[in-house]
Amino acid sequence: MQPVNAVYVGQRITVPTQNEVDSLYQDGYGHRHENRDFILSPSEALYLVEKERLAIIDEDEKRIFSFQEILNRELEKDALLWTKYIIYRDIRGRGFAVKSSTEQETSFLVYERGTYTKKPPCYEIHTVYEGMNETIGHLEQVLKSSMRSNRILKLAVVDRRGEVVYYGLEKAELEKLGSDALK
Repeated sequence: MQPVNAVYVGQRITVPTQNEVDSLYQDGYGHRHENRDFILSPSEALYLVEKERLAIIDEDEKRIFSFQEILNRELEKDALLWTKYIIYRDIRGRGFAVKSSTEQETSFLVYERGTYTKKPPCYEIHTVYEGMNETIGHLEQVLKSSMRSNRILKLAVVDRRGEVVYYGLEKAELEKLGSDALK
């Protein structure tokens, strides 16, 4: 299968050919920008390059970027990209369509298999990586947001070796315990 060609236009990765756009969109990749350009997120682009389904061309130098060159270029804009990519790749590898959340910078929206474009996402995956400070208050906000959107929240915890473990997060009522209860 011949890879789809994409180009860096400004700070974005775009796919210029309509039939290639249609193919990628049907498979759950990319989105239309306000000016009608078809844009791929950095995680989507890296995944497709790794799978040899995409070639990203530098129009100025007239050459194809390697996976590492794309990663290095995008890491300058987003220091958390590698962690996000590990999770994105894991979810895609399980056969789900995935989109970056517009509400939470470190979250993904996941569609049940076969439901992309037919139903809303059913899961929200929130990224937590080893060494990251995460407060209960922030997790509570993320949980409330996913509940308002009728999505199941999963925490994707990434350790320093790049392994991902998923945990469900549901609403729990915590009681205030008196000091005698701790003895």
